[in-house]
Amino acid sequence: MNTITEQEDSSKYNSIKIAIWLYFLLWVFEGALRKWVLPSLATPLLVVRDPIAIYIIIKAFTSNVKFMNGYIVASFIITLLAFIITLTFGHGNIFVGLYGARIMLLHFPLIFIIGAVFTKEDILKIGRVLLAINILVTLIVYLQFISPQTAFINIGIGGEGSAGFNGYRGYFRPSGTFSFTTGLSAYYILVSVFVFYFWLSKEKCSKILLISSSLALLIALPITVSRTAVGGVFLVALFAFVGSTTSFKSIFKILSVVVVITILFIVLQKTTSIFNLGTEVFMSRVDEADQFEKSQNSSFVERALEGFTQPIVNLSKSDLFIGNLGMGTNAGAQMLTGKVEFLISEGELGRVAGEQGLILGGALIALRLLLAISYFYKSITLPATYKLLPLAFCGSALFLITQGQWAQPSMLGCSIVAAGLLDASINIRKKAE
Repeated sequence: MNTITEQEDSSKYNSIKIAIWLYFLLWVFEGALRKWVLPSLATPLLVVRDPIAIYIIIKAFTSNVKFMNGYIVASFIITLLAFIITLTFGHGNIFVGLYGARIMLLHFPLIFIIGAVFTKEDILKIGRVLLAINILVTLIVYLQFISPQTAFINIGIGGEGSAGFNGYRGYFRPSGTFSFTTGLSAYYILVSVFVFYFWLSKEKCSKILLISSSLALLIALPITVSRTAVGGVFLVALFAFVGSTTSFKSIFKILSVVVVITILFIVLQKTTSIFNLGTEVFMSRVDEADQFEKSQNSSFVERALEGFTQPIVNLSKSDLFIGNLGMGTNAGAQMLTGKVEFLISEGELGRVAGEQGLILGGALIALRLLLAISYFYKSITLPATYKLLPLAFCGSALFLITQGQWAQPSMLGCSIVAAGLLDASINIRKKAE
């Protein structure tokens, strides 16, 4: 009887799930559309997921999906007040204001809708598709890495310039199917959630697919030339290992996975020239960054912590209310000045504070921090049999919720998908009961 009810509930939300899948696929391939397929529509494609988000919210209401909560209500109140202040006392540009407001009004609620309608099998289907797409994305990243910046594969948004960023030893950080390298880094971190989960769990997944995608991830990490991607994957691994240490057998499985990864790394390093080259370029990037950080009397960890604490310190010195909603996004800056630049702050917390001020900006930052803490607490306190998947997602989603650059379309899409899947994974036990 429970199985029939679950199937009926699942089919009732089919149209919402299809829309979520479309949102997911457009997140992965939005950059490809803007660079290669429809470059003349690069600007309108910035908001290509917005109509889908509107449809999902409306359909969730009409289908009686129980997703409304205090987080959504609070975010709506904060954002609407910030919008009113922006139009009355701030920059006054309604289009820039709407572009900034859509982040919390249209996309943020999707986290809880995904959490409400997705079952465990829906999450695993997303995971298997991500593993398959990962092979294609890594092939594109490989071609971008070895090709000159003038090649078509490296063309920039709108078919102009280059999408590569910050060269090291003559090589550039690739962007994959995303508009910028930050989107690619976040993508690989999310992919790693499913790589570790399928290795450490008993869930069904084609071994050929899992092995191929694992190799693709291992090959891709050095040629992304991204410390964020490598550090994020290690963080996911740590969370996944914590979530799977429920018995001696599980600990043995973890050690086996570590040994296999180490052996694969050594073999690839010795036998694959592109992996060896990527590793050398990546280490050059790390060494150069270390030298810079030493000259600034700081470390990578200190800078990461400072990126979190400094905006909060600056927030305490901000005006009570600031009417700059949307100005902190590149699209908003372009509408206001005609240039793509950071008018407020490149960091997410700095952007939120600079757009909305001490009261509203501080409240929004606190809301996102509280949501992340809540998710971690719920994940870590789940029974052992339900803990692995949400904790693995915590390794990706918690950072994206608190510090993910939501002003950037790719990062916003990844943050919503990752947090939504985390919410759904936490709800697996409740749905099963």
